[in-house]
Amino acid sequence: MSGYLKLAVKNLLRHSTRSALTMLGIAASVGVLFSVLSFNRGFNEGLAQELERTGLHFMVVPSGCAHEVASLVLHGAVIPKFLDISVMQNLEETSGIAMATPILVAQVPNPGKERIDLIYGLDMQAISSIKPNWQIEGNIPKEENEILLGHEIAEHEGLKPGDVFMETSDGTQLIVAGIVGLTGSQDDAFVYLPIGTAQLLLDQPDAATAIGVKVKDPERMSEITDTLTAAVPGIQIVTMSQVMNSISNLAASARALSLAIVLIAVLISAVGVMNSILMSVFERSQEIGMMRAVGASRRDIFRIILEETTILSLAGGLFGIFIATLASKLIEAFVRAVMPFVPSGSLISFDPLLAIGSIFFIMAIGLCVGLYPACKASKINPVEAIKG
Repeated sequence: MSGYLKLAVKNLLRHSTRSALTMLGIAASVGVLFSVLSFNRGFNEGLAQELERTGLHFMVVPSGCAHEVASLVLHGAVIPKFLDISVMQNLEETSGIAMATPILVAQVPNPGKERIDLIYGLDMQAISSIKPNWQIEGNIPKEENEILLGHEIAEHEGLKPGDVFMETSDGTQLIVAGIVGLTGSQDDAFVYLPIGTAQLLLDQPDAATAIGVKVKDPERMSEITDTLTAAVPGIQIVTMSQVMNSISNLAASARALSLAIVLIAVLISAVGVMNSILMSVFERSQEIGMMRAVGASRRDIFRIILEETTILSLAGGLFGIFIATLASKLIEAFVRAVMPFVPSGSLISFDPLLAIGSIFFIMAIGLCVGLYPACKASKINPVEAIKG
């Protein structure tokens, strides 16, 4: 450690409480900055992965709000409109389509348990295509009265394959054929059953919430969607890229607000650093004058003061990254509670490049705000300072 650095550290330790409070201000701003940038990266990566896991290229839905469609695709949300399943005939007659499956998402009363169940009706033969990452304990339903349970609801009810889940109003027992392994998403809270059974439960024999479509050649997707839109009135076709853009745009406003708050926090911490170093300079005017009198140059004084701001910024930055990493789960839980669409999986994690970038950013800010106190200190007249 150089003599300048030792002196800078010694000066900061003289007023340890003030230095610690200044460092905490820096740590808070860096922690928030790192968390926002990490969440932004994790959000986009998680969203892309979640859309890829659907195994679909586009959805045919009733005309409506794009955010409702995005919610349906990503989280199986219930939307208030139904699509006539006769649209399937148009899909079957359209060349280039590899697979099309109706999906019916709704809420169904469960009188026996005195609750409302979320049901997800679909063609069970299409599960491997639209949910390729599912791990299923037991079997995929083959009969109309067989169902799949999400991990969360199966664990809550203590059910296993072969158990009776519920009895319908006509006396039909719904048997658990399999249980979906933990996904960490809203998939864990659904009851999955054949589309025909779901339609009977809702008394909607020809209804679907959406139709998921996979094409043979993705390069022809634009041609296929244009053909369907012209042939079938009253439908909306939403591609996975449109869903991603819709969700990203929705989250962009929240991220912009967060970044604005971060910038304000950084500015406040920068003012705190300048104030702390300026106070230190004023309190040590005689000492600095004595140093000048015994041979220290203006450059030496300038360097010592600038190193003090660098030490404060570096220490605060490191501590902020450490705290943000420790609190990542709490931060993520809070974000999930306030944002309407958040992909599953871990969104805030330690990224060395982001951490280094955040630290360098706050050190650059620290150096900038340290220039004025350093210039002020280097211009102290030794004679006047010693006289007091």
